[in-house]
Amino acid sequence: MTLRSPWTGRALAALMALAGAGCVLLDRFGSAGQARFAFSHRLHVGEEQLECVSCHEDADVSDDPGMPAPESCAACHGTLDADKPPERRVETLFAEGRYKAAHASLLDEEQIFSHQRHVTAGQECGACHADIESDRSIDADIGVTMERCMDCHAQQRVANACETCHTLIRGDWEPQSHQHNWKLMHGRIARAGSKAGADNCALCHQESACLTCHQIEAPQNHNNFFRSRGHGMAAMIDRQNCAACHEPSSCDSCHADTLPMSHRGAWGAPKDTHCLGCHFPLVSEGCIVCHKDTPSHALATPLPSFPPHNPAMNCRQCHGISAALPHVDKGDQCTLCHL
Repeated sequence: MTLRSPWTGRALAALMALAGAGCVLLDRFGSAGQARFAFSHRLHVGEEQLECVSCHEDADVSDDPGMPAPESCAACHGTLDADKPPERRVETLFAEGRYKAAHASLLDEEQIFSHQRHVTAGQECGACHADIESDRSIDADIGVTMERCMDCHAQQRVANACETCHTLIRGDWEPQSHQHNWKLMHGRIARAGSKAGADNCALCHQESACLTCHQIEAPQNHNNFFRSRGHGMAAMIDRQNCAACHEPSSCDSCHADTLPMSHRGAWGAPKDTHCLGCHFPLVSEGCIVCHKDTPSHALATPLPSFPPHNPAMNCRQCHGISAALPHVDKGDQCTLCHL
């Protein structure tokens, strides 16, 4: 009996994945690394100025605009391809009389869309298929996005309700992304700024929904450590995030009764070790957050004019020995404050 390490199975899985990726690359680029002969809208629409119905013959009479037929292409390519090698002729784009390319804008069966209705209403092809004249590949995104549809519907005063374009999706429908650990991850997704429709919370939720929920249930990171110690650091790093739920007055009202954990022992006079929390460099959002009337550090005692003082002098030869210091000596360069 042969024992196999668990790493062996993982290695085999990795090799199979790499082999599959290699097959995909070979299918896409061929054995010589050459890209497959693909259709270019830029050439046909942008340069040759062909009408869309020249290839999509049912575009203005049917809900399915149709893909190019061999005889449609042959009208031009019968002459153009005469001197080309077989692998560069238009026939390579067809198999059994059908266009082999994927339908780049093919909609899911769950979606409701009438191509004919939009054409009849006077919509130009470019209104939905953005930048079609510069598209180089049939695999490219040709601009039919949910956001474009919704923007157009808003301009044309067409209802943007889910049921306008969907048979199953409704306002209370739960996307697949809202499963498993969505409750834990949704905050990061909401703040990430993703342009994907599935990540656009505003499609279904009002901002008030976030506030209503988090007033009842605090975020998971709001544990006891966060309450007693961690929230101050989090507020200094990302105060805007706190402001999503909290007003500045909530900080003031809490800290009026509860001192921060750092305000212990020799924090205040006469030791004044609180200086060590800021120096150096000075933190702009430090004491002033709570202590609005704190004297400005710009009021530090200037260097005396006599005897002559200069930044090269060793201040500690006198100060702190023969002359008392008004504050704790952290060992920093005195002239950073005393100019």
